[in-house]
Amino acid sequence: MLYKLLNKNYLIYGSSIVFSRGLEYAVLLFAAYYMTKSDYGELEFYKKVIEVGSSIFAFGFPALIMSYTRSKASKVHFYLLSILFVGFLGIMATFFLAFTPWLLLVIPFIFYALFFTGGVTHSYLLVKEGSNYASIFKIAVSILFYAVVFCSIYFFEVKGKAFVYVNYVLIVPLIVFIAIELKKEQIILHQLKKYWRLFKGLLLSSFTLVVSNFTNLMFLYTDIFVIKLLSKNANVDIANYSFALNIAAMLLLIPMTLVQVDIEKLKANRAYVNVLNKKIVILTFAATLVLVLLFLALTKFILVDYRDVFYLFLIILAAKIVQAFSPLYGTMIVVEKKFKLNLYINLITLLLNIAISIPLYYVYGIYGVALASLMMLFTRLIVLKFSYTKLN
Repeated sequence: MLYKLLNKNYLIYGSSIVFSRGLEYAVLLFAAYYMTKSDYGELEFYKKVIEVGSSIFAFGFPALIMSYTRSKASKVHFYLLSILFVGFLGIMATFFLAFTPWLLLVIPFIFYALFFTGGVTHSYLLVKEGSNYASIFKIAVSILFYAVVFCSIYFFEVKGKAFVYVNYVLIVPLIVFIAIELKKEQIILHQLKKYWRLFKGLLLSSFTLVVSNFTNLMFLYTDIFVIKLLSKNANVDIANYSFALNIAAMLLLIPMTLVQVDIEKLKANRAYVNVLNKKIVILTFAATLVLVLLFLALTKFILVDYRDVFYLFLIILAAKIVQAFSPLYGTMIVVEKKFKLNLYINLITLLLNIAISIPLYYVYGIYGVALASLMMLFTRLIVLKFSYTKLN
């Protein structure tokens, strides 16, 4: 039955996601095994700060490229303008952060925004060249990225900043890659000016996507930042929470794969939303059982120090099940160009999540933070589904 739910494009693109995430999880599991909980907690904290910060630098352009562009020319010119805008944000951030420890993160913010999974380049290749080409790019970047991270941890003892320094190593060769890609397109200056006028008109919409993307990521990582702020033993608590979160978050690979592969089909045929939603539901529940067994096996035989977070894992897993049903409706609201609606839903539920997480942390500790996420992710799902249904 599962075979009928999948086609060749799902399998190829999905395999690239599984491969890249597999490398990520392999490195993180190695780090959890090899490093002390304190160092591992620091590693996870910097990783999540970079992912959240890069969502601001990306400025909503990945979603804009995927949902707005139709012709080849619009895709190419919007991609170039997006790169230039990200570079501009990097220059501005350098001035503001010049005398702070956070200056070190500017290059990682730019790298993630441009080149990492879900970034500007990945979205551009997905809509211009198709999912197979985007898959090759994803796999190549992932191999290079996680190989450098692994070597940094194992050979150079970089510890908690491994996800920071890797970006400095890889940013130059990937800039060369996009320069070669764009040179082949033979961009004409007067056409670029024409698209710039259109691009400027969409910056407000992009800004709403920035906040929406920021809030989407914060739903993944608000828990970590609340723990960092409130816990007296933050790095250890982050290590425990992140370990459970990383395994549970594997569920999100399912909606990510199916929605991204079928984005053009969803644009053309709104009736396909229900079909795709059924696929997501079936595959999510099948994967849930696999993840429970995986967690039990890992903590019994390899990562025994994390055996006592099983009940925390179950709460987080329930939250990820709910979250897995949200990306389809959120994406369709963006496809309908209801950027402000998407923004309001994500922003309000995020603020409520933070407001609930803090008192629940004082009552139940990190379990309370997980319960707050479960409640607000369920609330967001209901609102997203109702809002999209109302639009149609």
